[in-house]
Amino acid sequence: MNGEAPEKREVEHYAPPPDELPPPTFRQALVGYGSIILALVLLGVLLGVLMRVLR
Repeated sequence: MNGEAPEKREVEHYAPPPDELPPPTFRQALVGYGSIILALVLLGVLLGVLMRVLR
């Protein structure tokens, strides 16, 4: 086109993606789901108390 040499393009080489994480242990699952359930229960209790106090 304009007589200049084409630009050299650098090709980046990425490391292969890491393997998938292993499934959580029973204890990790228990702590994770237990904390979610506990938070929902506490939220329900808080709402119940607020509804009684504010009516």
